Amino acid sequence: MTRPRVLLTGATGLIGRHLAAPLEAAGYAVHAVSRRSGDDILADPEGLVARAGASHLLHLAWHDGPDRWSAPANLDWVAASLRLLRAFAASGGRRAVLVGSCAEYDWTGDGHLSEDMAPRPATLYGAAKAATGMAAMAGAGPLGLSLAWARVFFVYGPGEPEGRLFGDLIKGLARGEAVACTDGLQRRDFLHSADVAGALAALLASDVTGAVNIGSGQAVPVRDMIETIARQMGRPDLVRLGARKRPAGDPDLIEADARRLLADVGFRPRYDTHSGIRAVLTAEGVLA
Repeated sequence: MTRPRVLLTGATGLIGRHLAAPLEAAGYAVHAVSRRSGDDILADPEGLVARAGASHLLHLAWHDGPDRWSAPANLDWVAASLRLLRAFAASGGRRAVLVGSCAEYDWTGDGHLSEDMAPRPATLYGAAKAATGMAAMAGAGPLGLSLAWARVFFVYGPGEPEGRLFGDLIKGLARGEAVACTDGLQRRDFLHSADVAGALAALLASDVTGAVNIGSGQAVPVRDMIETIARQMGRPDLVRLGARKRPAGDPDLIEADARRLLADVGFRPRYDTHSGIRAVLTAEGVLA
């Protein structure tokens, strides 16, 4: 029997590098593309779709970097993502999961964020994701697609790019340098990147449509994550909590209502905070 084929974009990113295994375990043949492999999603999404010949689409690729919140390139990805989706539908594609962000939500409320809340992004990145998601979900019916829009919350994992808190913290502590942090009292909903990948694979294999939060449903103080990393590395003396001011308007709480993911999709994370951080430090080579 021929396995269903999935076109996976962003396959070498923080989340994408973990996706081949759960997708293959779910019975998919994976056609993986990324900028590192020379695939130009921005210039030729139609060509990527034609070469893949896929019945399923899992689209993670997006601009990433320290400037991601305000980069004009976010606008390019809105257009490219919708072109990709239209080409996929025109080629006979059946099921798509596109990846959005918790930055689409209003972060000025009580911090508990559910899928039925109207988007109110505060950044260009969040607005671009929200625009893409709204158009994709509205267009799914006319395009003849089963489509889910995955709003990913806070991701940590091995190989974080420069400018992400935990990657920079680990590198600094490994060099024996003091690392200045905020007070860390803000609570965030974290998932290990491998768990995010597992959730996306499970969502693709399900028949759930519309917006789905990808988070644990249980926010923890950022300082707990920082202190756990430092303890496991044996360098709590190098952490300077409170040495940096939190940005103006930094929310006290950002937490996913994860009931759709947990109940409807049936996903359960593999890692808790302690085991997830240990897995990251082992993968980074700073723990045996």
